[in-house]
Amino acid sequence: MKRPDRLAVGRVVATWWLPTVIACAVGALYVFYSVAQWRALVVPSWDLGIFAEAVQAYSRFEAPIVPIKGPGYNLLGDHFHPILALLGPVYRFFPSALTLLVVQDVLIAASVVPVARLAQRLLGRGGALLVGLVYGLGWGLQGAVGAQFHEVCVAVPLLALGGVAFVERRWGACMAWLAPLVLVKEDLGLTVFMAGLAITWRGRGEGRPAVLRGLAYALFGIVAFVVTVKLLLPAMNPAGTWAYSLDGSATGAGTPMGGSTAAREVPSLWDILTTPSVKLATLLVLLAGAGFVGASSPWFALVLPTLAWRFAGSVDTYYVWDSWHYNAVLVPIAACSLLDVINRWLAPERAAVGDDTDSEDDAPASATRGRRAGAWAVACVPALSLAITASALPLWQLPTLTEDPRMAAAQGALDAVPEGASVETDTTLLARLVPGREVYWVGTSGTMDTPPEYVVIDVRSYAWGGQHVDAESWGSAAHPGHTYETIYSKAGFRVARRTS
Repeated sequence: MKRPDRLAVGRVVATWWLPTVIACAVGALYVFYSVAQWRALVVPSWDLGIFAEAVQAYSRFEAPIVPIKGPGYNLLGDHFHPILALLGPVYRFFPSALTLLVVQDVLIAASVVPVARLAQRLLGRGGALLVGLVYGLGWGLQGAVGAQFHEVCVAVPLLALGGVAFVERRWGACMAWLAPLVLVKEDLGLTVFMAGLAITWRGRGEGRPAVLRGLAYALFGIVAFVVTVKLLLPAMNPAGTWAYSLDGSATGAGTPMGGSTAAREVPSLWDILTTPSVKLATLLVLLAGAGFVGASSPWFALVLPTLAWRFAGSVDTYYVWDSWHYNAVLVPIAACSLLDVINRWLAPERAAVGDDTDSEDDAPASATRGRRAGAWAVACVPALSLAITASALPLWQLPTLTEDPRMAAAQGALDAVPEGASVETDTTLLARLVPGREVYWVGTSGTMDTPPEYVVIDVRSYAWGGQHVDAESWGSAAHPGHTYETIYSKAGFRVARRTS
């Protein structure tokens, strides 16, 4: 009885050790990058502070009220991501915005395991190494890490696991892995809808029950989307609306800076795809990530909702391929689409019946030499694309991320604001001030009856557009009838305390 157990353990180890090692290597690299960013005082946006406040509230078993967005602002009225409540316990033990960066790195790295394991089953260990590393360092995943924490990082491992299950025709597992996407972000309900259609198409030869199951799942995705944007988001948004129009234009509804975006003419399909031209570059990099042939997989259709709301929108950052987090969900979809095509090339008979054998050599042995060569050729396309574009991606800047010489001064500014205080600040120390404090952004506190007790300013922050700003004078001007006095000033950091 013991010998079969040892054999089973050995088989599991032989199957999973390489994908796990690849994932750990990718995760370690991303954590190193995030820590380097943190020490270099790199702050690409205010989003990390926003999510830190939301998760801090979850750690206290409270609603995600985020003062950075505005007094009393419930973040579930901005985007719908209740799944982030699962991070509350982690934040409670490690109360820092850096915790969220590490969590994001771990989630992205975890998605490498199923993708590399499937590549190993199809192409052997060399394939696991090639596909796993190129996927893990993929353009959209690097962009997400460089842009710091966003909720879509939770979707990445779910899409990877669901995509692998689709390739292996494990429909129940595929649907189970993708269902939580509706709790990650509102638009991902449309991605679930497309997954249901893909499952229906691929399983159409399995009889009417299989088709009905796929269609029911697609219906679940579209219903979840409609309920979220028509009922849930408006119910929690201070302005009683969905803060982002269907054409992708951010209105900022419900924030002090918000307003309404004027209706604009719906662009033609040609304009949506080609104007500005960076959209074509994004499409090209996406197709290359799927080895181009991956676009023939029904799974590739899952990219359409994300591309649609981005390309039809009017926000320039939605279009780009080399930065931000918007491409993160596309990378696992493209990788699994490529592996789906390779699976059908190498073992068409297994793809037809869904045999889930686990020998890394079975598929190559059963395929013709030409098909195997073709599979390796298309598997190398994403690697070639990554090599060509590497210098434009965040990890290329890693050698330049050295500790900011103002770090000690920044820590002094943080120490000058006591725990439990309310504080208004710009982007530089926004996320760092969150643990234990009530933090406001300098653009969203104007409507408060009683302004924050402290104002923290970094004169070098891009939030000021190069203008000279002093914390004491700015606080008094921003909040008429109240005065502030400077209590800390060093290396461009200024801290002022309210005196009246």
